[in-house]
Amino acid sequence: MNSKAPSVLSFVSLLAIVACSKAAPPAGGQAEADAAAPATKAATSAVAPTAPAEAPSAETPAPAPKKYARVLHTGDSMVGGGLARALGPKFEADGTKYHRDVIESGTIHEFSQNDHLPKLIASIKPDLILLTLGANHVPHSIDPEKEIGPYLPKLLKRVAGIDCYWVAPPIWKPSQAKFNQWLREHVAPCRFYDASALDIARRPDKIHPNEKGGEVWADDFWKYFKGPGAFVEGAAGGALLAPDAAAP
Repeated sequence: MNSKAPSVLSFVSLLAIVACSKAAPPAGGQAEADAAAPATKAATSAVAPTAPAEAPSAETPAPAPKKYARVLHTGDSMVGGGLARALGPKFEADGTKYHRDVIESGTIHEFSQNDHLPKLIASIKPDLILLTLGANHVPHSIDPEKEIGPYLPKLLKRVAGIDCYWVAPPIWKPSQAKFNQWLREHVAPCRFYDASALDIARRPDKIHPNEKGGEVWADDFWKYFKGPGAFVEGAAGGALLAPDAAAP
């Protein structure tokens, strides 16, 4: 009996050691291991996804005013003298052939009815037209709507499909400003340019610009032509470089 006691005791001790080894937590303690797991997940989820690389931003170039091959500048005696002499070299330097045509005492009625303008267009084939008309109506005009209203649409139809500027008469009395205002509202799709506010030197008749006055007039028109009133390259519908409200 006593001889078997040590063996039983040894067996019980062995079982206790095995049980303790299974129950013991890993090095550092189970509590530390459990706490580390959520921290690892949080750190992983906090990493932001890589944003796609942005395309390099390039500034859109400003639209360029259109270039023309041939311009027809026609109208009354205001076309002659300083205006045409100053405008011609500007267009030529821009690569545009400048054709000047003057009808002394020319009127909107005549340009809308006789065959002079259609023949000019057929001969020159302009891609730009400047109409300088109205000076012979200004001194006598009382009601433009009745006097020239029926004729203006016929004239505008003759230049349809061609870029066009209506160069309003340089009025010589403040009371004449209402005539140009009426023109402004009725010459579309031509662009309207008005030099009424300019101080233009004139001939002894105090009506027609002299050489210096024509230069001032031409310079101011050119700023409008190349700036706020410009037709833009590649734009549909004759878009402006800037709102036409900026027209003089």
